Amino acid sequence: MKKIFLSLIFIIGFTYLGLSQSRYIFTQYFINPVLINPGAAGCKSGQKLFLNYRNTWSNHPGSPRTFGLSYDGMVTDKVGLGAFIMNDTYGALQTIKGVLSYSYKIKGENYDFGLGFTTEYIAYKVGSLSGGPVDRNDPLIADKQDGAKYFDAAIGLHGTVQKKFILSVVLPGLVRSKLNKGKDETIEEKSFNYILGVGYIYNIDEYDMKVLPSLYVKKLRNINTLIDANLLLTFYDGKLSGGVTYGLGDDKRLGFVIGAKLNKINFYYSYDFSFKQFQTYNNGSHEMTFGYNFGE
Repeated sequence: MKKIFLSLIFIIGFTYLGLSQSRYIFTQYFINPVLINPGAAGCKSGQKLFLNYRNTWSNHPGSPRTFGLSYDGMVTDKVGLGAFIMNDTYGALQTIKGVLSYSYKIKGENYDFGLGFTTEYIAYKVGSLSGGPVDRNDPLIADKQDGAKYFDAAIGLHGTVQKKFILSVVLPGLVRSKLNKGKDETIEEKSFNYILGVGYIYNIDEYDMKVLPSLYVKKLRNINTLIDANLLLTFYDGKLSGGVTYGLGDDKRLGFVIGAKLNKINFYYSYDFSFKQFQTYNNGSHEMTFGYNFGE
């Protein structure tokens, strides 16, 4: 009976880990687009360092907690580089992801784009198990504790047209090659994954204010289509900001974000809650981003 129970945990857990990728987890990507799009690496002047933390379904036992550390900046007039490390825990299940991003700038009189490429390493495994005695020699448990390791790649295009229209296209999961072979090997179905985003920058100069509506459509591995409608307002040259996100499709939710900028330091906090029944068992999700810009 215990083996059947643990098998169910592993099936559910590794299914979640299949979903547990930064392009799905973090919701502040419309503020820090390098979280989802390699083409955004170095999209702004200077070098940028961001620390992200998200607690999904807070106050629920074993709720997912995700840490991300990212860097991006221009190394030449045309070339941008980025790096990203993520650690996600969901009960006893752990995901570690490392990403290197490269982007090439394509500029014209009325457009400014970054064309990017990433190489990604993803490791899934089961950490410590609690809730009673566990037979570590059980073949199923031993195999899952060894985990699964993957190499992946993605390409992306991110930029603006006429300094007003925002366009973002990402094609993740282009390779998805498993680096280690488990005893219970299964063949994953191939899928076409994409993220499409459009936005607009509307300046209200008399109030030193910008209004940035955006719409993103996501189709990722093992995830039904998601649609996020975002609205971000910035004031005083970006020193203060606030916004709202409404999620449609498989992940219906409503979120709010506030932010502040002091010299080279940025801070953003967002809270969102789901319209699904599971919301009654948790206190919603919290996400924070600390950023530092240097070399400007």
